[in-house]
Amino acid sequence: MKLKKIFSLGLAAAMTASLLAGCGSGNPTSSTTAATAGGQADTTAAPAEPAAAGESGVLYSNGGPTEFFETPWLNPGTYTYNKTLYAHLIFADENLAPVTGEGDLAKSYEMSDDGMTLTFELRDNIFWHDGEAITADDIQWSIEYALKTTVLNSVFRSTFEALKGAAAYEDGSAEHIEGIAVDGSKITLTFEKVAPDALLTFTQFAPLPKKYLADTDPISLQQAKYFQSPIGSGPFMVDEVQMNNYTTLKPFDKYYGGTANFTIHLNPSAGDSDANFVTNAKAGKLDYAYTKNIADVKALEGTPGLTIDTVNVRYTRLLYLNKFDKKDGKKAPLADEKVRQAIAYALDMKSILDGVFEGAALPANSLTPDGADKADGLNNYDYNPEKAKELLKEANWDPNTELDVVYYYTDQMTQDLMAIIQQYLAEVGIKMNARLVEGDLATILWKAPEDPVNGPSAVDWDMCYAANAALSLHEYYDRYQTGYSINSHTPSDPKLDELIAATNASVDAEVQRKAFFELQKYENETLFELPLYYQPIFLLQSDKIVKGAKLGNPQFNYNWDIQNWEIK
Repeated sequence: MKLKKIFSLGLAAAMTASLLAGCGSGNPTSSTTAATAGGQADTTAAPAEPAAAGESGVLYSNGGPTEFFETPWLNPGTYTYNKTLYAHLIFADENLAPVTGEGDLAKSYEMSDDGMTLTFELRDNIFWHDGEAITADDIQWSIEYALKTTVLNSVFRSTFEALKGAAAYEDGSAEHIEGIAVDGSKITLTFEKVAPDALLTFTQFAPLPKKYLADTDPISLQQAKYFQSPIGSGPFMVDEVQMNNYTTLKPFDKYYGGTANFTIHLNPSAGDSDANFVTNAKAGKLDYAYTKNIADVKALEGTPGLTIDTVNVRYTRLLYLNKFDKKDGKKAPLADEKVRQAIAYALDMKSILDGVFEGAALPANSLTPDGADKADGLNNYDYNPEKAKELLKEANWDPNTELDVVYYYTDQMTQDLMAIIQQYLAEVGIKMNARLVEGDLATILWKAPEDPVNGPSAVDWDMCYAANAALSLHEYYDRYQTGYSINSHTPSDPKLDELIAATNASVDAEVQRKAFFELQKYENETLFELPLYYQPIFLLQSDKIVKGAKLGNPQFNYNWDIQNWEIK
């Protein structure tokens, strides 16, 4: 096996430690279904035998469904099936930058200079997997219906809610969104305010067929029978499903971009948490897959026929810092930025990561990973326990204070990391207690206070160890705005609000980048959160893939041209 370190993706991201999870009504035990219109099970079809390991013309991957196919509107590219079953209006390149000119379902698109109008012209030869044509009405319906669901990616929601008339549509006073106009194959979107991620949204948002879902309660979308065997629009379609056992996808012969000459065999697993990753890879049952687990990579060292590429993406582990006063009126122990800076200086992140990740993760000095989108000259907060002690003294730190630190990951690595952080903080005079939280995480971790200016806090913790996986940089930072729905941790800060607003004021990438630079400098100085490290993705490919795609973030959709791959 070859292990290669590749590149840092400018707009790559990882989804999804979003803490949102769909729950399905599908049977968790093995049950055979075949793809028919609307996801209806064909109980007369004979069960297909799974492909033999190494079989010619079969690409093995993971992330197959266990109870249901996850809607593509939440974590748009986490699963191989989401990237193959569904087409999108426009393409992103391997850096997740929208490709100009020709689109995917749209043969062309145009954004006005002020970012207030976006026009798509659909292709003539685009079809759902049942053979019926995809229409502009399907696109309009998908946008409007998506806004009523609870399984919508935050970037998508922000874009759609910026449309003219979206608020009236959401509150029920309008039947349709005023800012969506359909004229034959032409779709015109008119925005009420700038939607800075509009183009990015339509590289990831997959329209769904209205005829199969129009009568489904949007609140129960994930439970729809459709997601037992979905009808999509991409280069592959559902062939056989044996839920929680295996799923096969076959080429869609009416896909405008060409027809593949191989099938895809999916082993069931979560998108980036495959307990059988190593076993299947060694057995020849994994040709394309990804993991975030360095232990998987180490276990596969020396395995012939496998290549693992390290792809740096927007996936940042951090400590959320609760700065709201406590419920009993006591001052938050982390309200003083000198205390927050002391914690940063107290942690030797380089040594920690060398020990825990064997050098496979990078210390962070901002939510934004290294690359063109990051400001120069940020303070790295290199390990300096004496500086930490000085700052604590200046802040009149009470050594009897014990920080309540929560985490929601159950792996041993997280427990080890919490113990290491506890030890480092103890060396500068900070006590902490780390505890696992389970249950309603949305309430336990992210419930915002009724008063976003003065508090008190609506959650019971001082620091929360978590991940922030961002499709766009706005996903990293928007949550710190005053009154944001999941801002459980950061009181109103007019300067911070102003800087965040500036990043959302234009669709021009260069204007956004400069605004983010200023925001990152303020972030680095005040540490309204504490970034710890950037975690890469490890992308496995076998030598069965003779011709593949440019390397990109496998957790999102980009123009990987899979229908034209060459497979042994």
